[in-house]
Amino acid sequence: MLKNHLKHFFSNKTNIILVVVLLIILSGVGFAVNKFFEVNPDNLPIEEVDLSFDAEGPYAIIEPRRDGFAINLNIFRVAVYESINYELSYNSEGSTADPDLGPSEQGAQGTIEAKDGQNEYKQEILFGTCSKADTTVLASCVFDKNVENGALTLNIKKKYEKGDKTQIVYKMRTAWHMQRPEVVSGLISSADNHFQYQTDVSEEELELIGFTIVNDLTGAPKLPQGKTALGKVYAMNLPTAKVFPPGNVLIELIDNAPDKAQIARYNEAANSWDMLETTANGNKLTAAAPGAGIFAVLVNSQ
Repeated sequence: MLKNHLKHFFSNKTNIILVVVLLIILSGVGFAVNKFFEVNPDNLPIEEVDLSFDAEGPYAIIEPRRDGFAINLNIFRVAVYESINYELSYNSEGSTADPDLGPSEQGAQGTIEAKDGQNEYKQEILFGTCSKADTTVLASCVFDKNVENGALTLNIKKKYEKGDKTQIVYKMRTAWHMQRPEVVSGLISSADNHFQYQTDVSEEELELIGFTIVNDLTGAPKLPQGKTALGKVYAMNLPTAKVFPPGNVLIELIDNAPDKAQIARYNEAANSWDMLETTANGNKLTAAAPGAGIFAVLVNSQ
């Protein structure tokens, strides 16, 4: 019966036209409704979230340039984010244009746009300004000198997902300490002095390295199964192609070290962590290390 009614209804050309017009109107209404409720992420309020430490989260490693006038910022695990804004602050004394300039606070900032889900980014940041593309030529650059301590803040914007009420921006903060190893007799330390690396090689050998930087991390390379990091994770880095000699590393915790706590060093070539033979004395742990790298105190997961 229904089939016959429909056949009779659509046998009339006027009815067919009316149905087509109705469908077009409904489609237009649906499109208009969707556009009305469509959210422009740029118009959403910003929600800042401090990211202290997440073992599986994003993190930044800072490498010094051989001449000490720039750093290389290396950012990892950011494929799921939209953009990265960095703010670098540091103290300096003197410049290549005015060696007698007194102590001053300096800074730099910029934005790294995420592209095609890339998971890692590298950006050179100068301690100064250059008028030409070659940032190593002193004749076209003015650099801040005697840079030692600084801080890096990364503002990482999360990609918009349907239903989000805010633009979520994760704030990562890391302190860093830059040193010339021959000047400090091979004793390298972090900004908070809770990480130290001591080597006893000659001053001539240390002089070939140039500079070192130690910074604390907000994340870490994948930890061994059943292990978790206790306290801060530190990265000790050198200029590209430089190697730091073996030495002894010390990490100081807030509280006494639990049983079986060990200092571990990330082995980049093997993509794994090497557990170092560790001695604990209260809240201080020491171990022999084969060179620079990422260091953490690892304990068994609860």
